[in-house]
Amino acid sequence: MWRKLFAAYVALVVGLLIGCAIGAYVTRKSDAKNAVVTDIASLRSSSAKYAGELVKVRGKLDECYGWECSLCPESMTTAKANPDQCLPLEFQSLVPKTGFGEEEKEGVFRFASVTLVARFDPTCFKKGVCVDRQVVLTNADVVSLDTRRSSREGLWLGEVSPLQEMASGPANEIRIAALQAGFPPEPPMKVFSVKGDENVAVVCWTPVMTNSWPNSLEGALYARSINDNYRCNKALQISGRWIVQTQS
Repeated sequence: MWRKLFAAYVALVVGLLIGCAIGAYVTRKSDAKNAVVTDIASLRSSSAKYAGELVKVRGKLDECYGWECSLCPESMTTAKANPDQCLPLEFQSLVPKTGFGEEEKEGVFRFASVTLVARFDPTCFKKGVCVDRQVVLTNADVVSLDTRRSSREGLWLGEVSPLQEMASGPANEIRIAALQAGFPPEPPMKVFSVKGDENVAVVCWTPVMTNSWPNSLEGALYARSINDNYRCNKALQISGRWIVQTQS
């Protein structure tokens, strides 16, 4: 008796979850179909015209890290990055109004060129109105992914801490510490110093060739792209000894 009731309950829950998933999928397709097609420049220059509208817009995502994620013009580069030409956004939650899943979506899509549908709210364009995240695209949902990039090739609006390959002496000490911390012994391994901080280093391994190595502390540890084929840990010099952190 109880088994039958439990099986019926499980079937009901599964049915509800499937129904919600199908409903969400249909809603997203409907949203994409009914959204106003525009571009980043138009949304910035004619913000009042699009206020409150569901818009469909294409662009390049930046590092999407540290409470910052923006959609920027395709032609923008890190060397000439200008946040005032971009649209700060927040991704659609997996569970409405919870924020659950937003960070995971940032990890999936950072540095990519995408087309997305979102609700446009230009309120935060006014100086002093929004003191936290100055988001103007809300509930953003990617409907098309065009190009993925590594963190080396991606757009950074925030500051980055450059890496440079470390001299062989201390690098060998860190390699030994990394192996003791559980790094795999076979794949290629490199050690990088962090510009401006002699007590911090990054040790990385990769199963592929050298173009996979990171060139910034942030790209190594905090804002990795799906296209970054490496794993890195931070190393700290404490009392003259290098310690490799097992979590970073």
